[in-house]
Order: sequence, then C-alpha cells, then structure tokens
Amino acid sequence: MYPRRDIDKARERGETWVVDPELRDALKQFAADLRGEIRSGDAETRVYIDERVGTSAAETRAYIDERVGTSAAETRAYIDERVGTSVAETRAYIDERVGTSAAETRAYIDERVGTSAAETRAYIDERVGTSAAETRTYIDEVVGTSATETRRHFEVVGESLRGEIRALAEAMALNNEGTQRRFGDEAGRTDRLEGRVLRLEARVTNLEDNRKPPRQQ
Repeated sequence: MYPRRDIDKARERGETWVVDPELRDALKQFAADLRGEIRSGDAETRVYIDERVGTSAAETRAYIDERVGTSAAETRAYIDERVGTSVAETRAYIDERVGTSAAETRAYIDERVGTSAAETRAYIDERVGTSAAETRTYIDEVVGTSATETRRHFEVVGESLRGEIRALAEAMALNNEGTQRRFGDEAGRTDRLEGRVLRLEARVTNLEDNRKPPRQQ
C-alpha cells in the first residue's frame, strides 16, 4: 500500500485538485501508448499461442496414433493368445464336467426312479384298494336310496297321470255326447229341409201342370 499523499487527503475532504494541462496531456499520451502496447502484446500472444497449439496438436495426434497403433496390435495379440488358451481350457473343463455330471445324473435318476416307481405302485395299490371299497359302499348306499326315491317318485307321478287320464277320458266322453247331439240336431234339420224341398218341388210341378196354354191367334 503506497503512503497517503495530499491528493488522498483532499479526496477524503471532497475537494478536487486542479490538474496541470501539460500533466493531463502527458497522462492521456501515456494511457494511449499503454493501450497500444497491450494490443500489440495481445496480437503477438495470440500468434504465439496459435503456433504452439498447432504444433502441439500435430505432435499430440502423431504420438496418439503411434501409441494407439502399437497398443491395438499388442492388445489383439494378447487377446488372441488368452482367448485361444481360455477356449481350449474351457472346452476341456466342460467336457470333463459334463461327462462326470452325466454319469452321476444317470445313476441318480435310475436310483430315484426305481425307488419312486416301487413307492408309487405301493401307494397306488393301497389307495385304489381303499378307494374301490369306499366307492362300492358309496354306490350301494346311493343306488339303494335312489331306487327307493325313484319308486316313490314314479308312484306319485303314476297316480297323477291316472287322475289326468281319467279327467281326459271324462272330457272326451262329454265331448262325444255333445258331438252326437249336434249330429242328431243337424240330421233333423237336414230331414226337415229335404221335406220342404220335396214339397216345393211338388208345388212347382202342380203349378206347371195347371198352367193354361197360351191363346192361339
């Protein structure tokens, strides 16, 4: 921090010093020269940075291409070697494990199937025997009950049918009587009509016989 001057004290009091015109011109020229040097330095700095960045980018790309090419070749060779060895070892391991597992699996399945078949047959025979006895008992009971209920049902149905048949026969008898009565009435009316027709024919015949012959001129 620079030491306090009279100009600082005047600024604190709110006073403004009068600047000499020559000093003002000198300060303006100094500011202009300083800005020119800053701009010139900026241009040179940009040119330098562009040159260094371009050179560095080219060198970096070349280095990366070289390292990537070498690394890719080494990586491919390493992977091919490891994959070949791993594939051979994996096939040998799988063949060995599959052969052993297949033999053990077949032996286990044969043992379990034999035991399970015997147990299954014994269980089925036992359950079938018990179920057959229970089924026969249930069927005999149900059939006996059903036969009794069926006989009772058919007796009720037969009695109802006999009553309906009796009522139907009586209705048919009454209907036949009414029909015979209507037939008798119709026959009587027919006979009366025939008598009237015969009488009319006789009268017509008499009128024709008694008709006088026409006058002759």
